Amino acid sequence: AKRALAALPGGGGTPLASAIDRATELAMRARREGNDTIVVFLTDARANVARDGTGGRPQAVADALQSADALRALEGSTLFIDTAPRPSEQAQQLATAMGARYVALPRTDARSIHAAVHAAGTAHQT
Repeated sequence: AKRALAALPGGGGTPLASAIDRATELAMRARREGNDTIVVFLTDARANVARDGTGGRPQAVADALQSADALRALEGSTLFIDTAPRPSEQAQQLATAMGARYVALPRTDARSIHAAVHAAGTAHQT
């Protein structure tokens, strides 16, 4: 898992609201097709690109929170894995807005992440 995650690009502009919107769309499509969904985010939650593509943290954060509310309205299972070096309040707020279970990556291991994903799937099925 570490090797796979290390290969993913990171840094630079973060259009977080757009990513949340896309995840919401995918979850809705999967549900329409009769599938259960678990949405998993791996992010430091440092939104700095607004939904319209412009830069600026205040609007990017506001857009991300608005998108998170829409995801929460689906009432599905969501897991938020905070990839920041230290757990951040902004990430915790975004996870709460999503209705997601929050996990701080630096304070967990593969077994804990697997358990969190499994728990999210079990909670969704009940």
